[in-house]
Amino acid sequence: MKSVHELFKEAYEEANYEENSRYSNCSREELVIEAEYLYQRLVNIIEYLDQGGTDIDVIRFEVMDGLYESRI
Repeated sequence: MKSVHELFKEAYEEANYEENSRYSNCSREELVIEAEYLYQRLVNIIEYLDQGGTDIDVIRFEVMDGLYESRI
């Protein structure tokens, strides 16, 4: 059975992310910041939905913020 690390490495290589990803030129620090920022946006969306939120504009704001806003 393959380890999680091996599965990720295999998927990375199969998709040729070294050349095809918009993030391939980022430093490890930049990638961690991106991941944490996106994670927090997803948590915000889940919490909003769990509290009964239904306004698609609120959800859209969180999504757009996660995708496009500056991290620093």
